[in-house]
Amino acid sequence: MSDTSIAASVAEADEPNALEQSTITMLDVLEEEKEMEEEYAAVLGASDEKACTYAKGAIQRQALYSCLTCCPEARKDVSKSAGVCLACSYRCHENHELIELYTKRNFRCDCPTLRMGSEKRCALNQQLDEVQPANAGNQYNQNFQGLYCKCKRPYPDPERTTEEIMLQCAICEDWFHLAHMEAPSANEKWLDACSEMICDSCMERHQFLRDYTGLALKPVDASDEEQNDAKVDEPSDEPLEKRSKQEDNNCSRPKTKKQHKGAAFWTNDWRKSLCQCAKCLDLYKEQSVQFLLDAEDSAKSYEERGMKRAKENSSYEQGIRALASMGHSQQIDAITEYNRMKDKLKIYLQSFATSKKVVTEEDIKRFFAGMRDENNANNGSAAQQSYFCR
Repeated sequence: MSDTSIAASVAEADEPNALEQSTITMLDVLEEEKEMEEEYAAVLGASDEKACTYAKGAIQRQALYSCLTCCPEARKDVSKSAGVCLACSYRCHENHELIELYTKRNFRCDCPTLRMGSEKRCALNQQLDEVQPANAGNQYNQNFQGLYCKCKRPYPDPERTTEEIMLQCAICEDWFHLAHMEAPSANEKWLDACSEMICDSCMERHQFLRDYTGLALKPVDASDEEQNDAKVDEPSDEPLEKRSKQEDNNCSRPKTKKQHKGAAFWTNDWRKSLCQCAKCLDLYKEQSVQFLLDAEDSAKSYEERGMKRAKENSSYEQGIRALASMGHSQQIDAITEYNRMKDKLKIYLQSFATSKKVVTEEDIKRFFAGMRDENNANNGSAAQQSYFCR
């Protein structure tokens, strides 16, 4: 039975059981909306969607997009790439070919700069008299070309027929398939316990991190998985408790006996255990990884800030409160009106899919304006009919 027929049945029968069915239908809608809001908040919730971030300088972490329409040479030369903030992706690069970069650290929006060309002007920085010089501090990698991992493939990969599981490296910020890294075997349950991953190449490049692998997750052997129902080993504190001090007595960096190989998968708050003696601080600076000392640098922390910010204006929470405050007949009317709007919107969007036309913000505004006009016309007819019935 369709949502529309359920609503019709409720209107006719007016029975508690039928009302329960219709309420579940509305709750399903709100639950789906909640999932979409959470996904949106995780990536975009902590970013500004109205103002260009260029004036703020290098942002600790923000949602970014690479524009291949404005920078076509970037397809073959990553040094020609440019990244734009969330607000500029909406206002200055609508209908452009954008590569979603998730988030990047310490990046300044390129939209008002020469990276976009000498003629293009940022719509959100009209106060600037001229196009600004390129941002010297920005870092660009193959992700700006729409390529990921050692396999240098796009995501989603049109040639891939199986599900793709990719993890972002906490240092180089590229995304990797597990199968394409030197990494211990891991099951889905084990990956859920992982807070951050550092790829095998970065672990090789920053070998001091090997001394901290006592904080990393340790997957069980295949034989143990069968015997222990895929239990996950907890990270051991032994390397920290029984560590041998290095020559500098102020250094708390552990000295492990085993040489770690491959990628490392870290537990929550592992960064807090990094030594901050003068010698180690110099090492982090020399290898340009000072950001590891900042717990708020992590993508997980960014997502949590976005979720907290978005929760204040959650459509799900507002919808639940509104539904609970309605009377029996009001709930039926709301569900019926929602189903009518959903069916009309589906038909409206189908025309765009058929013609392969991009749906813009103006198209959506036009649809809802038409719905409002139709509702006003219907309400006027109803009022006029009531008047004559008297």
